Amino acid sequence: MTFDWSAVLARRTPHIKPSVFVDLDIFENVPDLIFFSGGTPPVELVPAARLRQAVADAWEDAEAIYGYDETEGYRGLREVIAGRMAARGAAVDPDSVVVTSGSQQGLDLVARTLFDPGDTVVIEGPTYFGALQSFDAFEVGYRIAPVDEHGLIPDLLEPLLRQEPRPKALYTVSIFQNPTGASISAERQRAIIELARDHNVVIIEDDPYGELHFGEQPMRPLRALDPNVVYLGTFSKVLFPALRMGWMALPQALLKLSIDSKEAVDIQSDRFVQRAVAGAAADGWLDHHLCEARAVYRERCRWMTKALEREMPAGTRWSAPEGGFFLWLELPDGLSADALAPFAAQEKVGYLPGSCFYPDKRETPHMRLGFTTLPREAIEEGIRRLGHAVLAAQSG
Repeated sequence: MTFDWSAVLARRTPHIKPSVFVDLDIFENVPDLIFFSGGTPPVELVPAARLRQAVADAWEDAEAIYGYDETEGYRGLREVIAGRMAARGAAVDPDSVVVTSGSQQGLDLVARTLFDPGDTVVIEGPTYFGALQSFDAFEVGYRIAPVDEHGLIPDLLEPLLRQEPRPKALYTVSIFQNPTGASISAERQRAIIELARDHNVVIIEDDPYGELHFGEQPMRPLRALDPNVVYLGTFSKVLFPALRMGWMALPQALLKLSIDSKEAVDIQSDRFVQRAVAGAAADGWLDHHLCEARAVYRERCRWMTKALEREMPAGTRWSAPEGGFFLWLELPDGLSADALAPFAAQEKVGYLPGSCFYPDKRETPHMRLGFTTLPREAIEEGIRRLGHAVLAAQSG
């Protein structure tokens, strides 16, 4: 007799999905493909020697940290995190910080604490697909708040917060947003905080790119304006993604619930890696590393925008990010990024279409272009190919 798995699977399993649930098979097995999907630091910026030494130093105290402990995270690392947040205007107590296995685990833990099946979450349109992956598993519904070059638009957000059923949370990648690269302006930050307070909506602020600014001064996160903001940060973007070390800065009401939830999930984050990250960040080294990284990203973004100016047909528009990893491009003549994909594959260039960043997979004329992982020649050749693909789609 064949075992019937359908009879034993949880009802929620249809809501468990991959992070990118749009069909991108068309770009698979394309030889010499230039793929603008990158959302990570490039290999050449990985500080391997510094981290290797920091890990070795952590092993000096090995006997003291062999066992289970520190569900909330190593105190020394939480102090480093609090210090870095304070430098950006968001003072937090180290005791309100919980270390996580990347900010992706933070999304899951926040969802466990806040969401019941059928709850409503307001998200940005477009938004980070990894957040949808986490929230979907808790069977929530979405309302989509539009964004422009200055981030969330308060006048369009307010009606979504008033609608019944009332939403429980607002999720935002507030600074150098994934995928658009936009940041919420200071004026809009204040308005959004006030709206959330008025409607008793929890703001979940995901801030992986806030320290990757191209200008001289960092941008202030929403958490700087309200301690009730649930703030998520990560070292994956400032160091490298294999380093699964992130954090939550939490309101007091959620702190113990989140620590207990994390204990149930994985007991603790890696005690050696936490000490290694804290050690590597010491003595101003991380600030120096970030200065070098910002210069690289600023230049690669400039290479991409210059190439777009040369190669793209009239009517194409794109964002001008002031930091982060991504540029958001809008195709001319109402051409959808999904419809363009076969032409792009023919030209051996790939991207993530805008449909990846909406829960309903709607087709849009937009695409996300990542500029951090590719050298100049690949960026320029890839944009040349993309321009040819658009021309072919327009004439075909």
